[in-house]
Amino acid sequence: MQIAPRPFGQILGEAINRLGRTWKPLASTALLVFIPVGILTLLAFQMTGAIDFLELVFNDPGALNNLPPDVFFEVAQPFIKAVVIAVVLQMIATLFVYLTVHHIVASDISGEPVSGPVARRHALRLMGVGLVAGLVGLIVIGVIMGIGLAIWLVPFALVGTPNATSSLVAVLLFLAFVGPGIWLLISFSMASSVIAIERSGPIRALSRSLSLVKGRWWPTLGFLLMVGLLGSVAIQLIQLVAIPLSVVGDFGTGISLVSALGIGAQGLIVAGIGAMYTSWYIDLRARQEELLSEDLLQVPPES
Repeated sequence: MQIAPRPFGQILGEAINRLGRTWKPLASTALLVFIPVGILTLLAFQMTGAIDFLELVFNDPGALNNLPPDVFFEVAQPFIKAVVIAVVLQMIATLFVYLTVHHIVASDISGEPVSGPVARRHALRLMGVGLVAGLVGLIVIGVIMGIGLAIWLVPFALVGTPNATSSLVAVLLFLAFVGPGIWLLISFSMASSVIAIERSGPIRALSRSLSLVKGRWWPTLGFLLMVGLLGSVAIQLIQLVAIPLSVVGDFGTGISLVSALGIGAQGLIVAGIGAMYTSWYIDLRARQEELLSEDLLQVPPES
């Protein structure tokens, strides 16, 4: 069956409906990945002493305010280390869930749905490619945004913002200088879908994503913001449930309960976002080529 381009709202609606059909492999993948990540994150916070720093932040913030900057940084080091470990673990977990979800959704659209274990084995084979693509993309975006920020800091440091007009100019210049990095960030957003569905290498996945988004950058930005908004609303609802748990027992127990609930729920949200990304990727392809549903399980020829 041929896949035709669809309006923005229809893509979002179909993606949400598809979540209802594929929720079992999506949810099982999210929980299988993010529950261990949650446990490792809690261990990282406990073993580094980050829990002690958080307890101090919540129970005696005044003591931290009176510390010299160098002492404060030394006290906060365990927390910084734990956060870095947690971020790396969650980025790897998110990539794996995305690769799995892309394959599940594409297979469902093609009329040949796959089980969670099959999709996870498919994702595991592509993790190396995904990690390289993600690292290259982050380096390129980071370098471009860093250059833009450095250029922006020169006039800002020399002139500052003595009045409202100069403050507005400073904001506009900041957006102009970091704009190329933001443009690349959105342009690379389909790379994981390309890797999972087209089984491309890391560099081709980035260039293919850039090519697909080209001409549809603003709609892609709007779609990603909409999906991000839906995810934020879900996170806020989860926090309403999690916050009362933070007062259960001692501080460490409360934080552990909140973190476990938050990370487990985060996995489900990541799976849902990945499914929506897949729908947008498929629409972008349909706008550039004659795309049949069965083509989603075939590797397209190199362009």
